[in-house]
Amino acid sequence: MAISKHPFGRYQVIDRELGRKNWVKTKELKEIIEEELSINVSERMINEDINAMKNDPLLGYLAPIEYNNTEKAYYYSDRSYTIKAFGLKEGDIAALMFYAKTINQYKEYEVFEDFRNAIEKVLDAVTIRKGISSKEHAKLIVQTENTQKLSGSELIPIIVKAIDSDSMIEFKYQKFGEFAYKLTKLEPYILKEDRQRWYIVGKVKGHEHPVTYALDRIKSLKILDIKFTRIDFDFDKYFMYSFGITVTREKPILVILSFTPYQGNYLKTLKIHHSQEILVDDDKEFRISVMVKPSWEFYEKIFGYGDSVKVISPPEIVEEMKIKSALVSKLYQ
Repeated sequence: MAISKHPFGRYQVIDRELGRKNWVKTKELKEIIEEELSINVSERMINEDINAMKNDPLLGYLAPIEYNNTEKAYYYSDRSYTIKAFGLKEGDIAALMFYAKTINQYKEYEVFEDFRNAIEKVLDAVTIRKGISSKEHAKLIVQTENTQKLSGSELIPIIVKAIDSDSMIEFKYQKFGEFAYKLTKLEPYILKEDRQRWYIVGKVKGHEHPVTYALDRIKSLKILDIKFTRIDFDFDKYFMYSFGITVTREKPILVILSFTPYQGNYLKTLKIHHSQEILVDDDKEFRISVMVKPSWEFYEKIFGYGDSVKVISPPEIVEEMKIKSALVSKLYQ
């Protein structure tokens, strides 16, 4: 088991037994640890654990463990001591379990390779503290969405390195609907995820605005031995009025949407957009406004609600919805 590789579960047991008994023999600790943690340990390993708890400055416990020669057993010289003072509260453990399980879905991405052991340690430690028999059982407690590893994710570590060092990157890029690849040089600024796809956003010489490239359409990427001077750019503000990854050049507009009261129940708990404002909320409709730059992602989102939504204004968005609805209807004629 992975737990046997890490001593923290054994530390917890040793601390508990020393705290509730006047003294504990190594043999007794061995039996308790093997029974509770379902691992095989030696008395030598337990003695090494106790030495680490007493003297390891990196561990930081500096536990007041002494040895009683008469009883041939260990004891705490300070009866009020516990390593739990260095540990986690129940709320901390629950939060760690949640975040560890959330991060765990990304552990197959190369960029998280160095963190795999850390993720496993958190899951192991929480499993021990909560008395869960296995991490597999823990999945029943916190279950996250399984994220499919997409093509291009292997480029993330290279891009992260380039962003961190302010180095330009070069790659071949193929747009949807085109057969040829275009060679591109980019000043990389941020990686952005949208609906389980990864994108690199940066500056291209000759372009005034940031440019976005999907990683799954990139090949032959390399870091150039060319540094660039990073400009102060607010990407939160840049994507403020977008739906997804697309940012149009138009100014944001106020869109009024009327939903059924039933659908409104969901939109009250999870907004369609961060700019959502409630205008009407009664037994006839749930009407909201959003300040957005309409893109294909916007229309895709609205069409996803089917007959539960109607665009009220502005007129140009209403007209665009009519055109798109007619095209959809034509497919079924």
